[in-house]
Amino acid sequence: MVDIGPKGRTKGTAIQEYMTEPPFRGRMPVFVGDDRSDENGFAAVRVMGGWGVKVGSGPTVASYRLRDVAAVRHWLGAAIGAASQATYQTTRDSIHDA
Repeated sequence: MVDIGPKGRTKGTAIQEYMTEPPFRGRMPVFVGDDRSDENGFAAVRVMGGWGVKVGSGPTVASYRLRDVAAVRHWLGAAIGAASQATYQTTRDSIHDA
């Protein structure tokens, strides 16, 4: 595998820059990756209090690990479901009788 990109730039520096821009500013970063070139991204999100998620085996600085792409899809689906339920509950709680 070969990653091609600007000299001195990594996935970590890209994430740091993204997180200064709307709509990312003030949010918690989550970065999912599956190879060595993702390690800078995992380190960057850790420093920012976010979640780095390594997919597959091998050494990593990521805070979390998922077995494979199918596990990532399952995790994302569960997260979307939980967020949808929380939004529904918040909306429901804000409705009052007239």
